[in-house]
Amino acid sequence: MSREKVKFIVDVMLGRTARWLRLFGYDTIYKVDADDDWILFNALVQKRTIITRDTKLAYRAGSVAYLVRANGLWEQLREITSQFSIEPKIVLIRCPVCNGKIDEVAKSCVLGKVPEYTYLTHDKFWRCENCGKIYWNGSHLSLADDDIEKHLLEGDT
Repeated sequence: MSREKVKFIVDVMLGRTARWLRLFGYDTIYKVDADDDWILFNALVQKRTIITRDTKLAYRAGSVAYLVRANGLWEQLREITSQFSIEPKIVLIRCPVCNGKIDEVAKSCVLGKVPEYTYLTHDKFWRCENCGKIYWNGSHLSLADDDIEKHLLEGDT
């Protein structure tokens, strides 16, 4: 599915899953304190698919919800990526923390806002337009790619 067309809203039981969907580039709302009514209302108004482990919420939401049956994070991600034809690949489009859009910024814009070593050894930086968090292509991304390879593509649990 196209990242621009599909949008998700994830319930409290799937917070880490929401973070990974954002890392895959999908607009994904996640609020720790959201109740079922709030989730359902926002899903309908914003045309989002609800991703949930809550059978009552899934039943109430009907066709706008997907009930995740798997238990562990990687099994859940494998189920969701299969169900929605999501390529499990990190793209820096969405902030994994707040879901804001991430845009590339000039290196000079991050001076004093990232560790000095990072500033000296990297040329490309991205910043979330919502929370201001700064990203760069560091070891954390290759570690996440390793997790994807190990747990999603090879099928380890």
